[in-house]
Amino acid sequence: MTEKYLTPRRLSLIPTRANRTETAAKMGQGTTENEDEPPVSTVLQSLEDDKCRVILEALREPKSASELQNSCELPRSTVYRKLERLSDAALVKEYTEIRRDGPNATLYERDFTDISISIDDEDEFEVTINRPTGDAEDRMAAFWSAMKDES
Repeated sequence: MTEKYLTPRRLSLIPTRANRTETAAKMGQGTTENEDEPPVSTVLQSLEDDKCRVILEALREPKSASELQNSCELPRSTVYRKLERLSDAALVKEYTEIRRDGPNATLYERDFTDISISIDDEDEFEVTINRPTGDAEDRMAAFWSAMKDES
């Protein structure tokens, strides 16, 4: 966990950054090697959306929806819709910051370091997404996020 995201009264469940590569689904196919990856069309539609790109640019560091609303000058409902679209495209991750001195906060961060588009040997589009790697802290964050979803 990066020290700049920690304060004495807060525990942040934000993963560290290193690289891993995953491939999104091929255009026109319903399945992927990794079932968690979105279809190419979903990723491309998210990147085509001007407001989604504005949000991605603002996520240089993890931010809450209200911080994104202020920095992007977008209505709250638009921010949440675009965050959902980016999440569906697996370009944004959602985390819970546990605060000892008040209510917990939901933070959002970019979940990629690089995206490339290519055409494979079968003449199908393929999107390759380089992502931060998972480590023990990431697994703990995923565990708590899953616990939150189940409750």
